[in-house]
Amino acid sequence: MNWDYLILINSSFFAILLGIIDFRTKLLPNKIVFSFLITTICIILISPSFDLRKIIYSTTSSLLVFLVYLGVYFLSKRSFGLGDVKYSFALSLAPTYLYGFNETINMHLVAFVIGGIFSILLMLVKKVSKNHEIAFGPFMSVSFLLFLVLNL
Repeated sequence: MNWDYLILINSSFFAILLGIIDFRTKLLPNKIVFSFLITTICIILISPSFDLRKIIYSTTSSLLVFLVYLGVYFLSKRSFGLGDVKYSFALSLAPTYLYGFNETINMHLVAFVIGGIFSILLMLVKKVSKNHEIAFGPFMSVSFLLFLVLNL
């Protein structure tokens, strides 16, 4: 079995799980986010194709994504939660390790676009008000899964 697929299966499992949990509860539990992060790192570290430069690159790139989300968290008066900030780091590791930073950035941009369109549509049909909380984790998960399908 190609270890890259194991990395992607792990990431897909956690993306689906966290997307569902966040959709239902508007929470991304630390235990699950950190389990996602740890299992991804462990699979990469024991992979026969392990490449130290790629792990440093993907960790640094994921940290940059994390910092962008953290900046948005503070600048936008906490328009999304710290769970989304932590999830952004864990969700970025695998695609950056396997496909590169540009693909990961595109994945996160798509999450913002999908989330924005969905929110606008809900406001237009008057299902929610402007100040209504909408979980962002599901959009991150959907974006990751779209990214995965388009890159296989």
